[in-house]
Amino acid sequence: MQKALVIVVVGLSLAASALGYLNRGKLLESRAESAKFQSESSVNAKKAETTATELKTANEKLAIAGTEAERTAAELMEARSQASKATSTLADVQKQVADKDATLAQQKTDMEAKDARITELESKVITPTQPASDPTIELKKQLEEKDILTTGLQTKLKDQESQLSALKEKEAQRRSKLMRSGLEGRILAVNSSWNFVVLSLGDRNGVVNNAEMLIKRGTQLIGKVRITSVEPSTSIADIVANSVLSGLTVQPGDTVIYKGPGEDADPKLL
Repeated sequence: MQKALVIVVVGLSLAASALGYLNRGKLLESRAESAKFQSESSVNAKKAETTATELKTANEKLAIAGTEAERTAAELMEARSQASKATSTLADVQKQVADKDATLAQQKTDMEAKDARITELESKVITPTQPASDPTIELKKQLEEKDILTTGLQTKLKDQESQLSALKEKEAQRRSKLMRSGLEGRILAVNSSWNFVVLSLGDRNGVVNNAEMLIKRGTQLIGKVRITSVEPSTSIADIVANSVLSGLTVQPGDTVIYKGPGEDADPKLL
């Protein structure tokens, strides 16, 4: 009986030991899995924090970009308005010059006709059929009137020529007053739809309408622009058709340079 009890006790002890060993293994495995889960959770939390920071930064940059885009759009609209006004003013000046040229040509024609008439009348005065020493009173009157008319036309012609010269001189001074060879600036914005750009150069730098400037990117010449409107510190320029090298596009940050009259050659030929 005692032997049976001892055997039972020993069996129970062995069973308890085996069960404890198994439970210890599971406990260690469970602790390891818990530690791994906590480590992964910490990494995921750091990643989430980094992602949130990057998202915040991206949102801030997007807001800044949106503000700059709105400001640029407003500046472009204002520049277009100024360009339209400048074009209208230039058209008025050109019309005035054309009108002066037409008036001057007409007055010259009138003078030539009057000179021919005077010559005709003078030839009648000295014709053999009428004694030169006894001209008619009417003929003298006509000659006197023609002299007065000729003097008036000559005076008016001089006035018109003076006004025309002043207009042409003013236009020439406006076109070439300060634009200097080697003047450099950069492109601030590009409007591909309307094919124009905004430059960082303006009236203060000596920029004038209709001047052509070369576009550079690094050391490479890639195209040309023509000034259409000038503001105090900026200007608007159209991209010259077919001047941009194949495969390239004009971009903000590109450099523009004025080489002077007759030197701004097509970069395709350089």
